[in-house]
Amino acid sequence: MKAVFTLIPAEGRRLIAKGVVAMKEVKIANEKAYLIVNGGTTNGYVAQELLAAKEPRPERFTAGTSTHRLLCVTDADKRSPFPLIFHKGVKSNKTLAEALRDFHVETVLIKGANAVDSEGNVAVISSGFDGGTIAATLGVAVSQGLKYIVPVGLEKAVPSVKAACACTGAKTFDYSMGAEFGMFLIPNAKVVTELEALRILADVDATHVASGGIGESAGSVVIVVEGPEEKVRKAISIVESVKGEPALPGFKGTCETCRYACTFAGKRLGELPGWLRD
Repeated sequence: MKAVFTLIPAEGRRLIAKGVVAMKEVKIANEKAYLIVNGGTTNGYVAQELLAAKEPRPERFTAGTSTHRLLCVTDADKRSPFPLIFHKGVKSNKTLAEALRDFHVETVLIKGANAVDSEGNVAVISSGFDGGTIAATLGVAVSQGLKYIVPVGLEKAVPSVKAACACTGAKTFDYSMGAEFGMFLIPNAKVVTELEALRILADVDATHVASGGIGESAGSVVIVVEGPEEKVRKAISIVESVKGEPALPGFKGTCETCRYACTFAGKRLGELPGWLRD
């Protein structure tokens, strides 16, 4: 049997989150070790699925995002606390550094991404001078075998992640409409897109065949699934369960007090172009 459907980004994120929490590695980490859910909008959905709750709100579970037509950093007072850390299935008050010092080989860190390619490479944007979460965890990943699980929607597909990383770096830009940034290629990553989520949840073959749209469907992806009728119908049921997921609102940072290099940094509301005013 063969079926086709379209998912807007919010629906894709919800589907991916359901796939992530069903992964064997995640279940083992949550049972025997640390499960660390870092910030990111898709990770906000993962946190909701783990907690079986409507919190945290995904649009607040992030330090930065693409919103208001540019890359922007979310004001601190609009963010929910992250990372969310579980130790043997119980929410922990430990910091990321403390959890990593108590390293278990089963520990999993769930980290979102900003770019994914057809070879399975993923990268994350970083505007912070210290490099953010990847810089803080890279040593443990390389030396101890920390596993990254990376939920990322196909709306973020690029031709080559390696090429993207090679041409970025905050201080290399002469002009930046939005926060300047560099990109980390994430090592030891198990990538979960909408395709992997469908394979995990319904055991079907899934192919990304088209992208894009207008209005609320901007950034949507079209997916074909194939397999035995029973499994395809299960995939259809799962997709139907995420349809109607509301699109996320975006929180633009306050340009006047923004400390990140951007052509609009330091400008008062009246000095901003009309498309950037709230």
